[in-house]
Amino acid sequence: MKLAHPRYTLEFLYTSFPELDKVEWYKWEFLRRNPEYRADYKKFAEAHGKWLSKKGYWYDLDKRPNWEPSDEKYFYQKIAPEIVHLCQKWQIGDLHPPHWRFKKKRNWEVFKAERPSGPATGFPLETNWNHRLIVDLMEMGFTGTGRNARRYGHLVLVEFDLKWPIKDLSDFAKRVLIRAQSNYKAELEEQGFHFPIGRRRFDEYSTHLRVWDLRKGQHKKLAEIAEIVFPNQSKELGLRMVRDHLKAAEKLVMGRYKEIR
Repeated sequence: MKLAHPRYTLEFLYTSFPELDKVEWYKWEFLRRNPEYRADYKKFAEAHGKWLSKKGYWYDLDKRPNWEPSDEKYFYQKIAPEIVHLCQKWQIGDLHPPHWRFKKKRNWEVFKAERPSGPATGFPLETNWNHRLIVDLMEMGFTGTGRNARRYGHLVLVEFDLKWPIKDLSDFAKRVLIRAQSNYKAELEEQGFHFPIGRRRFDEYSTHLRVWDLRKGQHKKLAEIAEIVFPNQSKELGLRMVRDHLKAAEKLVMGRYKEIR
């Protein structure tokens, strides 16, 4: 009977970083108090606030889909360039009103369509307004946020933000890999497959193969193999070692090779 192939699921792994959330929060709290930023936003609101209040802001997921093609054209020709200019000036990913407040510890389960869930200091400009880059990232399987991972069967695609401290990068990798392997193991076991738990023993594997070939390929007697492979051992111990290696080799040859990882 032919064995069925495991049916792997695509799992999205998300790991939050309380420390990074606080970094974003503090950056925003300082920025929104900056008098020049407040003046820049006031000037922007005076120029475009009336249109945006009527049509809906660009980040409003309830109103934005109702824009007509003419609204999209007007926004990208008249408003978006000013937003991008201010984002570049202040090194933020979006233009948020200075009166907006966010929680220091973000609740990722709470989603509001009319406004972003995190401050403008929480994501880079290029992953919000550089549409070519966004398309390229999505085609490669990335989201551009830097703190996400996806598991495809036994493979994991992990996004690292190189602006993070190395300690946070290492912590993120460890947490993602532990969780991903745990879920992969559970998935295999649910389908009746064995999760490989062995470790590499290359020196022993070489001896296994040598003993196997002498016995199965050259038809040597066990005592002869012991003298060839283990010349410095006693006769009794040498024979025992040959039997052990043959037994181990047979298991690997007959299927346990799959557990080498």
